[in-house]
Amino acid sequence: MAFVWCLTCAFPLLAKPILLGSHSVWPPYVQDDDRGLSYDIVAAAFARSGETFALEVAPFSRAMRLAQNGEVDVIPALWHTQARAQQFFFSTAYLHNELIFISLSANALSFSGLSSLNGKRVCMIRGFAYQNLVSGYPNISVINQLHLSECLRQLARGRVDGVVADRFAAAFAITHHFQRDIFTLHAQVIASWPLHIGISKTHPRSRKLIALFNQGLSDIIQDGTYQHLLSQYPQIDPDQGINPIP
Repeated sequence: MAFVWCLTCAFPLLAKPILLGSHSVWPPYVQDDDRGLSYDIVAAAFARSGETFALEVAPFSRAMRLAQNGEVDVIPALWHTQARAQQFFFSTAYLHNELIFISLSANALSFSGLSSLNGKRVCMIRGFAYQNLVSGYPNISVINQLHLSECLRQLARGRVDGVVADRFAAAFAITHHFQRDIFTLHAQVIASWPLHIGISKTHPRSRKLIALFNQGLSDIIQDGTYQHLLSQYPQIDPDQGINPIP
């Protein structure tokens, strides 16, 4: 018995392995390793079941390959598509990506939907699926940029008439890089997509981890943690413009 006890002392129980996620930089959702709104929410939800979540930044296509190959556990910010649903289980949505239109306050541009932008120059971020929304409006001139901040700079200089962007991303970029009052952020939502975590169906704990996340998400919503995390990031109030971090 003493020998068994000594073995137990010499070889303590191993710590639970960390859940590793990967995603490209997408402010404010993913800003860096272990930083960003998506990281904060996903880490808090998993923590309720004793899981530790870590995030490593990588190009999105590489992150998806890493997940499919079992080298990372979680894609922390993922839109649902039929193609992805063949390979991934999706959680309950923890946010909604809402597209809005941004114009210069000095121009007093009226916006009532994409059809009202005929003949206008509109900047969008290259590579996002929502660019397909304007494919049915051939009279809209689309200018693509790699970063939202560059779209907003072009708008501030009068080189484009407006920007189509995610609500949270717009609030974050404007708060950190521009004077808030030079832009008008139109209240009408152009389109909205639910945002999930995704876990490869080949992951040995895929169903269990999705269930743990969903329960943890429910818990942090109920106890106020979720709203507190949101409050740490600039948000857009349709009536008052951008609410900065308190």
